[in-house]
Amino acid sequence: MGRLEGKTAIITGAGSGIAKVATGIFIREGAKVMVAELNEAAGAATAAETGAVFQRTDVTDDASAAACAAAAMAEFGRIDILFNCAGGSVVEDTKIHEVDLEVWDRTIPLDLKGPMLMCRHVVPHMIAGGGGAVVNISSVVALRGNHPAHIYSAAKGGLISFTRSLAGSYSDEGVRANVICPGLILTERIRARYRQPNEERLREASVGVFEQYPFGVGEPQDIANIGLFLASDESRMVNGAVIPAEGGISAY
Repeated sequence: MGRLEGKTAIITGAGSGIAKVATGIFIREGAKVMVAELNEAAGAATAAETGAVFQRTDVTDDASAAACAAAAMAEFGRIDILFNCAGGSVVEDTKIHEVDLEVWDRTIPLDLKGPMLMCRHVVPHMIAGGGGAVVNISSVVALRGNHPAHIYSAAKGGLISFTRSLAGSYSDEGVRANVICPGLILTERIRARYRQPNEERLREASVGVFEQYPFGVGEPQDIANIGLFLASDESRMVNGAVIPAEGGISAY
């Protein structure tokens, strides 16, 4: 019997990266999964590859988030798991007195408002179904600061506080909320950022970055496996936890 047998899940941003890998793992462990992804081609491809259901979703838009929750209820009849993976940073994020405000206007909605909107529309269904598990993806930058990506750090720090608030507010109704703080993970986006030989800034940015991780840079499956644990009943005593997944660089 799979670790998620009989459960249903929404995974945001599942067209690529951690969320795509998590989709395959969750389904292999017995869950029914809805891929919530803005990129239609990528989301549909993940669904076709894994046996998930695709729902085009813009997590930064309230109506789209609500439609995703409604579609999951229509498809599955309940929602047990919400894995908020959609997000990301940009290389233009820099010192606050230098950064273009467009970076704020892009980053805060995607990395903080998006998880909030998905929770806003999914958590009531979890409560009605007797409980559930919310798993959010923050970042190591929220644990130790990051320079010069000030705006991404602010968004991911806010997501930790938001998750703790969820945990405290909804525990009596059977909803747990936890947050994972990955270090650098070799997703397609990160590979492209640090390994394109034709962009001088990106080449310079990678020097020493990979080497700081004592157990090496992570792979998407490393984080997806933690998400699996937090989504399963194995973690029923874990609520409001902030889980570093970065080889310990925020601890020493």
